[in-house]
Amino acid sequence: MSQVLGKRVLVTSSTEGIGKGVAESFAYHGAHVTISSRSKDKLNRALQEIRRVNPSVYGITSDMTDLNSLTTLVSYAKRVMGGIDILVVNSGNSPKEPITFSETEIEDWEYSIRLYLLSAIHLSKLVLPDMASRKWGRIFYLSSWTVREPQSILVLADVSRSPLIQLSKILSKDYGKYGVTINVILMGSFLTEGAKRTLTRYAEKKGLSFEKIWREKVVEPISVNRLGDIRGDLGSLLLFLSSDMGSYITGTSILLDGGTTASTV
Repeated sequence: MSQVLGKRVLVTSSTEGIGKGVAESFAYHGAHVTISSRSKDKLNRALQEIRRVNPSVYGITSDMTDLNSLTTLVSYAKRVMGGIDILVVNSGNSPKEPITFSETEIEDWEYSIRLYLLSAIHLSKLVLPDMASRKWGRIFYLSSWTVREPQSILVLADVSRSPLIQLSKILSKDYGKYGVTINVILMGSFLTEGAKRTLTRYAEKKGLSFEKIWREKVVEPISVNRLGDIRGDLGSLLLFLSSDMGSYITGTSILLDGGTTASTV
């Protein structure tokens, strides 16, 4: 995947879990990478670790629910890397999840929409003009297979993320002529601290063991009988789509779920 060598990549919410694994994938293949987190401590630890692979890794604290903070993030990334060629929009989980519709308050919806949808819209508006002027760019919205098969206990995320599919389709038609591709990745289950925290809260609500919930809700539905590997599965897909070999794929949502979903649409 040497075609990403020297590319300038911004990965949001990227100091642990999915985001960090994606940042590591690009860094390993020679890209310049900017990472972000709300936590200064997590940011510093991640920078130390990823810079062992590639010294051209930069980082700044940022809040995905604060549009001004995202503006600062993009300005910083452009300054330290000289521009942004690839944007990977990753978001942590809402702290209220798992939660059903009847349990939500309007404030939960406002937070969720800022976290999952408005952040992606704002970041895209900030990077697309430069990508179009350079006649090359990649935008990835990291989402979940549950957008295809909505889950009652993930109502905030599933409803707030679903418009990204329409957004990617519209933007792909507007910006394809400029060499910019935009895709949604519908991820399956990966072993991350965020996933474990969410399932732990769900197990406590149900009065069941974490191990039982993890096995029944996460592992057993996966057709290939294993969890996803962040760098091996997700990272490899993003590297392919970021190369010239992936330049004909745009405006689509790609399932990367090990066969979890039963949806054919």
